[in-house]
Amino acid sequence: MVFVRFIEIPSLDDPEIRKMAEFQALKEVPCQKDEILFGYRNLGCRREGFSSIMLAILKRETAEGLIKEKGLDSSRVEAIRLHSELLYLFLLNKKVVSPDRVELVVYIGEESSEIMVLDRKDLRFSRGFKNSDRFLEEVDQSVLNYKRNNKNSEIEHVIVVYSSGIDLSEVRQHIRDHFNVPVGFFEYQEDFTRLDLGAKINLLPKKISERQAKARKRQERLATYLLIGFILLLSFSLLCYKVHEKKKFLKRLTAKAAQVQVRTKKLDSLFKKTEVAKRHSKRGRFVVDILNQSYNLVPKGVWISTLEYDGENKALYKGISGDMSNILSFTKALEKSKYFSDVEIKYATKKKVKGTEVTDFNIQCRIRP
Repeated sequence: MVFVRFIEIPSLDDPEIRKMAEFQALKEVPCQKDEILFGYRNLGCRREGFSSIMLAILKRETAEGLIKEKGLDSSRVEAIRLHSELLYLFLLNKKVVSPDRVELVVYIGEESSEIMVLDRKDLRFSRGFKNSDRFLEEVDQSVLNYKRNNKNSEIEHVIVVYSSGIDLSEVRQHIRDHFNVPVGFFEYQEDFTRLDLGAKINLLPKKISERQAKARKRQERLATYLLIGFILLLSFSLLCYKVHEKKKFLKRLTAKAAQVQVRTKKLDSLFKKTEVAKRHSKRGRFVVDILNQSYNLVPKGVWISTLEYDGENKALYKGISGDMSNILSFTKALEKSKYFSDVEIKYATKKKVKGTEVTDFNIQCRIRP
């Protein structure tokens, strides 16, 4: 169901990594942007200036079909997690894998199984398949796929992972005999898919998460209105008590009125904070619109390395292109956009990168109100 790729991104900045991961996801599958979902886990820096990520790509219709197949209410689904990531985190949490060797993890499930390779706890490869009588052939095929990358190290140890509900007593020796390296077995009882392991990959469709956010806002507004109604009702009750009860109750009622005033002040403070949050949210959406517009305007042959925004009305694009005409096309596209004006090429010079001549450029423009 899911495409899993292990790639290196030439950046250590989280926003840049996410943008490049999305670009890579669109390259991996022949689908439109709105037809796929993607998520990734940053596995750390293996070489200077690069981030290694585990990239997961899922078709949107597949995710929606999973929810329907399970008979779930989509408004209550908080996340769609990747089994591979959960298994990896579970093994780290249980300290099953070694920091000193390259290990092949053979996870055996009830209906499907998974192969992982960890190079000194560093996840390098993952592949899943349905269980069948070709189980060991699938394992060998996975190992072969792993070895196709010449940079990958040789496997030194095998760990067979399985739940306590699976009986391997009759095949243990057969599995040991199949490999030419030592084999260990790890049996677990927990349902690690329900543990809070700090997973990063979430393949929940955006429209579902947005719908959940709107529902939460409606609940918050309803709670606010109920609180106001409660305060008004309480105030009216206090007024009735003042009119009909004796003087001995007046002090008590005055104290309650004071409590109501404290609650009213807290509510007023809450409303002010809400207004501030709305303003920040609106500005944040504007910035996202600028980023989306910039992404859609960049023509083929132009690579943007940096987009600087001064928080007011100026934006500066920095990048490279193999052809000056592509830079001019990008400039014209910015001028025609409803978001930008006064587009100007501030800097453009040719240089060689790995023997190829490219043009390094800076384009400055104003952001329309």
